[in-house]
Amino acid sequence: MAPRSVALLLALACGLGKSTATVESESFDYIIVGAGTSGLVVANRLSEDPSVTVAVIEPGTDQRDNINVTATEAFGLSFNTPMDWAYSTVKQRDAGDRAFGLHAGKAWGGTSTINGMTYIRGNVAEFDAWEQLGNPGWNWESIFSYFKKSEKYTIPTDSQLAAGATYESQYHGFDGPLHVGYVPSLENGSFAPAVKDTWEGLSVSHNLDLNSGSVRGFGMGPQTLDSNLNVRWDAARAYYQPVEHRPNLRIIKGTVKRITWASGGCKKGHLVANGVEMLTDAGKSRTLGAKKEVVVSAGALRTPLVLEASGIGNPRILKSLGIETRINLPGVGEHLVEQPAHFLMFSGDLGSSSASAYHTYLTAADLFGANLAAIEAATRADIPKWARAAADASGADSLNVRGLEKLLHIQHDLLFKHNVTAAEVLTAIAPGSVLASNYWTLFPFSRGSVHLGSRDNIDEPVIDPRIFLSDFDLSTLTAAGRFATRFWLSEPMKTQGSVTGPVLSGDVDLPRNATDAQWHVYLRDTAVANSHPTGTASMMSRELGGVIDPELRVYGTANVRVVDASAVPMQLSGHLTAALYGLAERAADIIKRTTH
Repeated sequence: MAPRSVALLLALACGLGKSTATVESESFDYIIVGAGTSGLVVANRLSEDPSVTVAVIEPGTDQRDNINVTATEAFGLSFNTPMDWAYSTVKQRDAGDRAFGLHAGKAWGGTSTINGMTYIRGNVAEFDAWEQLGNPGWNWESIFSYFKKSEKYTIPTDSQLAAGATYESQYHGFDGPLHVGYVPSLENGSFAPAVKDTWEGLSVSHNLDLNSGSVRGFGMGPQTLDSNLNVRWDAARAYYQPVEHRPNLRIIKGTVKRITWASGGCKKGHLVANGVEMLTDAGKSRTLGAKKEVVVSAGALRTPLVLEASGIGNPRILKSLGIETRINLPGVGEHLVEQPAHFLMFSGDLGSSSASAYHTYLTAADLFGANLAAIEAATRADIPKWARAAADASGADSLNVRGLEKLLHIQHDLLFKHNVTAAEVLTAIAPGSVLASNYWTLFPFSRGSVHLGSRDNIDEPVIDPRIFLSDFDLSTLTAAGRFATRFWLSEPMKTQGSVTGPVLSGDVDLPRNATDAQWHVYLRDTAVANSHPTGTASMMSRELGGVIDPELRVYGTANVRVVDASAVPMQLSGHLTAALYGLAERAADIIKRTTH
């Protein structure tokens, strides 16, 4: 091909044939899309350099004085309020044809303002697996120091230790901006030994520190709160409020519609972003310039929408929306993983005067016992079926079936060769007669998607997690439910708590010795989503369907990064918030080192 033809193709690929540049009303070095958990970490660290300017664009507001945010025992009170996006999925064919609700924070601090505050990172092998997906240098060892950098751990008091809190200091940081500890109301009670003895009677050992990189067992997980002030410590309180006086850092209220591209600015065949177009509350369009980079931190359910609106994604989908394709990247919005969860309530009373919760992490061996080898073989044989089902549901041009098979095989190895934990049971004890278990599947094999519903309304995405597309997810949740039931009906918990039996959800009858089929019917009709979405702009090789490279840069762009849960390529055993703080801390250092 003649040099002139090559130059023309590069020009068209970089958007030079048609200008998208607009007149900026204001310019900054860095624009961060979203003031959530990850976005505020990056904003804080980039603005440490007084010579650069940072703007964070966020549709939510400052909720620092909202009692539903600050109160450490107010979990759930912010759900379905104006500070919750309160998304709804499409009806789930394999889950009773029901739509599922998904909670996501719409505020300074994002979901860290409305979540359960649990701070648990996950297993070593889960982070090490990121390297197998095309991310050299991303593993437990490389991110562990960033966990400690972000953390300000408060050692439990004597009464909290007596109530079940335990820790090992070598796994914690003590000088970071994020307070981590236990609620001051956590007090000693006679139920703590009963919890320990009951779990150990079921061959589940006590884990002294759930943040050690090995979460198997049971323990009382710390939370993102200031133990002395008894206040939730969300990302805004940790990373923005202490530095909000910086003249080079601003939060601008508005909703980003799309990234804008430079006309005439192409680096080695890659598109160059020159800013973003946003919508004000008054409905007016405004464009802000970015002199260095655009960092998208809108969360797993919104980041892919921003990319698609900017012309990055599957050409078929973009064409149907009337959006010009600038980068052919079919993985955008795909690989959505959501954890199906369920609640079991039990009648009884432990005489507790304060609330407490124990996290129990179970492996496939714990869940399936003598049937483990048969289940391991059967699930491995079913991987091609699940990959094909996901590809068929998304469209053959959306998911690379072989790439997805590789991803699912890595996940299978984690569960059955590396013995990472497969399910979590959260045992909750509250004053009065409330005894409950919230349990969920940690590593679903089902894969879903999230895409724009229309080019002009980014606030109403089409979310399809395809809950129970893989029947193994249903089997895992069933096994976890049985384990939770055994806990409450085993000694000494049963006698000490006067536990008489479960109080079931809905009108479904679930006999004490229910069969697998009866459990499956029950769970299909009553399971919920855990609101832990990941993977929709995965950090993995482009060949596997990845969207960003190991420097978190969107493939085909010179200066657009993604830093949030959408970058996490597979689920984790821990609660996402803890992992995201470490991810964002490391991302900020990468951005500083690689920005030109």
